Parts: sequence; C-alpha cells; structure tokens
Amino acid sequence: MSEIRKNAWVFLLWSTLAGTISFFVSAVITSMVLSPLDFAIIDTILAGGIGGLFLGIFLIKRHKIQIMALSGLAAIPVGFWGAFILAGGVDLLFSLIGVNTVNPNIYNIENIIGIIFMGIICGAIFGAIIYGRKSIWVFSAVCGMVSFPFGILVGFLNSEHPIKATFENLLAFFGSIDLNFLAIITSFGIGIGLSIGLFSMLKQKSTD
Repeated sequence: MSEIRKNAWVFLLWSTLAGTISFFVSAVITSMVLSPLDFAIIDTILAGGIGGLFLGIFLIKRHKIQIMALSGLAAIPVGFWGAFILAGGVDLLFSLIGVNTVNPNIYNIENIIGIIFMGIICGAIFGAIIYGRKSIWVFSAVCGMVSFPFGILVGFLNSEHPIKATFENLLAFFGSIDLNFLAIITSFGIGIGLSIGLFSMLKQKSTD
C-alpha cells in the first residue's frame, strides 16, 4: 500500500475502486438481510457503517478503520434522508409556482436534484469527520457531481427502461434487491473514494 500511496494517480484509482466495491457490497448485503423487514432508515445506517468499514480495510488505514465506519454510519443516513427533506421543499416550491410535479419529466428532475443533494451532504459529512473542515468543499463537490449520472440512472430504473431488466438479470443471484438503493449507495462510495484520492493528491501538491 505504501508503494500505491507514493503515486498519486495510482492511489486515486485505488481509492475510487475501493469506495465503489465497499459501498456496492454494503448495499447488496443490506438489501439481502433487511429487504424483507422494510426498515428504510436502518438500511441506510447499516449500509453506511459496513461501507465505511470495508473502505478503511481496503485502504489499510488501521488507525482510521473505526472512524471511517463511524463516518459512513453518520454520513450515509443523514445525506440520504436530509436530501429527501430538501427535495420535499423543492416539490413544495414547484407546487407554489404552479408546476405539475406529477409530470414524469418534472418528477425525474426532482429525483436527480434530490440525489445530487444526497451526494453533497454525504460527502461533506464524511470528509469533515475524516479530514476536517478543509476537505468539505472537495468531498461535497465531487460526491455531488458523481451523483448526477446516478440520478439519471434512477430515473431510468423508475420508468421501466430496459436497463432495469438488464440489472435485475445481472444481480438475480443475490435475490430481490432494491436497484434504486443500490445505485444511490454505490454512487456515494464512488464519490467518497474519488474524493479521498483527490484530497490526498491536493495535500501532496501543497507540501511539495
């Protein structure tokens, strides 16, 4: 791992891959274990904790494994549900100005905006806990941008687009999985992993 850390670009790729795998696996595990119970809040807490734990293990940060797990435990549910509250405010604003939010196109835009907010909030909290306030702008910006294409993907999954059947077939081995939940949690992992690599790169440049 020390050799990987010496090369900023290699570490950037590794941290992004580690974040992707960690939170994808955590979302799959959570869906398999808790989907019959339908406890949405517990789903996000468990997925965040497991994802943060796996990420700490992948990055071999022994002194930070516990705090990474705690960061995921806090950032994922707060980002997920906090964005729902903000999206509710956007929906209320649209209705006040006479926009028909039942329109599928408007509904998809709301979803995308909501998922971007999820990424921004989640990234800001995770970065602040691990690296302090200076990292918030990097983590929130990166996680927000990464969430954008996943917001579009969730729109496709909700509209019975053929891509939904493709993902269901690919993941059939794991049983019944909430694809929206899987996409959103995985986007958090990609954003967090990419942010860790970029922030490490920026820190390295500032000390050169």
